[in-house]
Amino acid sequence: MKIKNLLLLFLSILLVNCSKDNKNIDYLIFSGTIENPIIDSFPILDMDNKTIHTIHLDENSSFSDTISASKGYYYLIDRQNLIILFLSPSMNLNSTISYNENVPSLLFQNSGANENNYLQQKTQLNKTFEKVENYKYFLNLQEEYFLKLADSINIEKTSFLKSQEKNLDNDFLLYESFAIENEKTSFLQRYQKWRGEFLKDPDFRVSNKYPNPFEKIDVSNEKLLAHPYFIQCLSDFISFKMDDDTTKDKSLNQLETIVREIKNQKIKDKLAYEITKFGITQTKNLDAVYTKFISIQKNEDFRKEIEETYLNFKKISKGTISPTFELYDINNSLVTLESLKGKLVYIDIWATWCIPCVNEIPALKELENEFRNKNIQFVSICLKDSKEQFEKMVKEKELGGIQLFAPDENISFFKEYFLSGIPRFILIDKEGKIIESNAFYPSNPKLKEQILENL
Repeated sequence: MKIKNLLLLFLSILLVNCSKDNKNIDYLIFSGTIENPIIDSFPILDMDNKTIHTIHLDENSSFSDTISASKGYYYLIDRQNLIILFLSPSMNLNSTISYNENVPSLLFQNSGANENNYLQQKTQLNKTFEKVENYKYFLNLQEEYFLKLADSINIEKTSFLKSQEKNLDNDFLLYESFAIENEKTSFLQRYQKWRGEFLKDPDFRVSNKYPNPFEKIDVSNEKLLAHPYFIQCLSDFISFKMDDDTTKDKSLNQLETIVREIKNQKIKDKLAYEITKFGITQTKNLDAVYTKFISIQKNEDFRKEIEETYLNFKKISKGTISPTFELYDINNSLVTLESLKGKLVYIDIWATWCIPCVNEIPALKELENEFRNKNIQFVSICLKDSKEQFEKMVKEKELGGIQLFAPDENISFFKEYFLSGIPRFILIDKEGKIIESNAFYPSNPKLKEQILENL
């Protein structure tokens, strides 16, 4: 009797829970079949490129998975393709994916099908504009004709969205409306920035009638944070609104502009974090940038991450003893940073495949020649490269200074300088103390001034 009562109680609880509004559901069902698959598992990534789930195919190349995901955009990845998806809790999404010469074709069914089929059709529609959206075409157009082109593309994309809007999720409709305006914004910006350079006309300026690229972008709608391109759009907006004073630190200028132009705190938090995450590793005003960031930021997780980066970079701030290295030069002789004490040391971290690195070589050689008989040593460290390619380029381009080769990127010198990308330039004084952990590029005239100040 007691067992029967317990069973009835359990069933009643189950029925109550099942009858509740499904807003509390935080998962969806994603199933389907992949015809002629090129791999047997497919990761699903979120906007931060973090894997939230991996789909594993069964022996029939089918799958059925329960996935925990908030509403938004995700990416399904195979070896060669990035497939955009729109997922939302409580969806029961079914997909058939087929491959033709490794190019995927997708058809969706059930709940969520309208949004995801729209994304696939939109991809095909965008391909029809590839020729006219190519910079080699549109940068040749006079402003009047370019603006007509931008408007006509925008109208066609908007019309396509409107033709399906009755069947689409309201949030998805908002995101896709933003996406269309953002594409036009980007198009207008590129013409404004690049046409003079493309025509080799440094005096080119758009007319006073040229539209504000951001006129139709709602920079205060926090719902748009769910769109993968919203933060990039806002970053471009901040650059558009920034002071033109080139003497100002860029990161500090960006943060000050965020305070002035962005009112929504959640958007302000995310944008300040994304800009500072990179900017704090490049700035020459570390303390000022960090202080400004903290004054803006309300999100504790963002504050903690930037604080950790700040404290790391304080260890390599101006006046601290530089981390050292022991590496072999092109003649297979061991060189240490300590052996260069008594001289100013300018370090260039580069690779033969890095185009920005190679582009700096002429300016670097010019500096080496100008300071040939001065108390400064130029050191180049090649990493993430083959020794053969390194030796070949040193000989072909007749590179001077001390040419070192790093066998891998895991040596302590790179780790202690928190190396995240190249080219990277470092300036060290005669006592082995850091002058700049992110020094000016050789092509920047300010480097020459700084060298002369410290010789």
